[in-house]
Amino acid sequence: MSHVYAPLEQRQLLANAALVIAATGVAVQSTLLSHFPAYSAYMPHVKMAFEAALVGGLADWFAVTAIFRRPFNLPIPHTAIIPSNQERIAATIGVFIQSNFLTEEAIRRSASRHNLSGEVAQWLEKESNASKLSHEIGVIAPRVLQFFRHHAVESFVQRNVVEWVKASETNLLTAQMLQAIFNNGNHQQAFQFVLEQLDDWLNKNPQQAQELLAPFIDAIIGSVLSKVRSSLSSDNQGVASLIVGGIAAFTKPEVRKSADQLMSNIGNALNVEQRIIDRLISLTHEIRQDPNHTFRRKLDELAKHYIGVLSVDSPESKRFNAFKDEMVNNPDVVEFFGSIVVSIREAIQKDLNSANPVILVSVRDALMMLGRNLAQDTQLQKDVNQAITDAACFITSAYSDNIIDFIGHQVRSWDSEKMVREIERAVGGDLQMIRLNGTLVGGLVGLVLSFL
Repeated sequence: MSHVYAPLEQRQLLANAALVIAATGVAVQSTLLSHFPAYSAYMPHVKMAFEAALVGGLADWFAVTAIFRRPFNLPIPHTAIIPSNQERIAATIGVFIQSNFLTEEAIRRSASRHNLSGEVAQWLEKESNASKLSHEIGVIAPRVLQFFRHHAVESFVQRNVVEWVKASETNLLTAQMLQAIFNNGNHQQAFQFVLEQLDDWLNKNPQQAQELLAPFIDAIIGSVLSKVRSSLSSDNQGVASLIVGGIAAFTKPEVRKSADQLMSNIGNALNVEQRIIDRLISLTHEIRQDPNHTFRRKLDELAKHYIGVLSVDSPESKRFNAFKDEMVNNPDVVEFFGSIVVSIREAIQKDLNSANPVILVSVRDALMMLGRNLAQDTQLQKDVNQAITDAACFITSAYSDNIIDFIGHQVRSWDSEKMVREIERAVGGDLQMIRLNGTLVGGLVGLVLSFL
């Protein structure tokens, strides 16, 4: 079975064969002359051609070999060029990359030739691509979540978040956040969107809405309702009904109507949670339909008020920060918020580990929607491209020296023999052809010179 050579080995074999033929031609000159005396006039030309080919082939073999290693492992000066100059090569590569790639001019020139955000948008529009990306997110996300399940990591994150909250001036952060929201004037559109989604959901899922809201209502007025209900027990209601009914039977119609209303109010008191829930649902619908609703104006006024008072060292700011400190210093509060984060994380982890993760379907749809919207908005594409270009220029200008140091360190840390093998495999094939050409050109030059 014949051996299949790699391109480098094939060309190396060809160059070696040409050198062996040249050496063989020089060695058999006297034998050829004795066996073929009739061609003695041509033998000097043949001899000189083989000799020149041998000299050219050997010279090029030495030159090519000296680039990568020492010929015959002899300590000949200026050989093993690459391994001997690894430090200088590392510095040169770093300077080359810094001068030709990590400059603002080069980055902006390259960015101007490509519509990066447009290409990304077109890619995301396709369902197959969005599905691939969401699948990759589904592969990576559980591993990230699993990492944060370690007790040491969880404690470290929680501890640092608490310390950051303690050290931060929450009043200023809140004021800046509110100011940023209200500066662009889009807060009402965002509020309208939330109202529309909430109103639609409440109307489609009234039972779930009641289940979600009931615990909060119970936490607020549960104790009061318990006392009312205990005082309006079944027996008491029966007695009250009997008394009111007896009075109504012997009184005027106006009094009878008032008695009936009294009994109705007593019944409604026993179902106050549902009345509150119904009112919240109807209020949500009213605010959604009325762009000038009082609640909207009150919301704006309240936000502007708190932006003002929280931006300075006001009593409200002090109370706000004191409340924050009280919360973060309370282990029960920290544990409560930690448990919420854990519950959300576990729910996401459970869904991602299921056979058909619902979250990934939503992620896929969101990615496709992002692609469609971005593809239709050319101005946004320009803005995104400009932001990416500015960020790349900032990073390269601020951290180019660190990038170059990293590249240089990596090149210097390479094993010299491995580096030589990789470089030789990349360019060695062409260098072997130089050896072959040297042998052939040397023979041709020797032949021409023999006629002069």
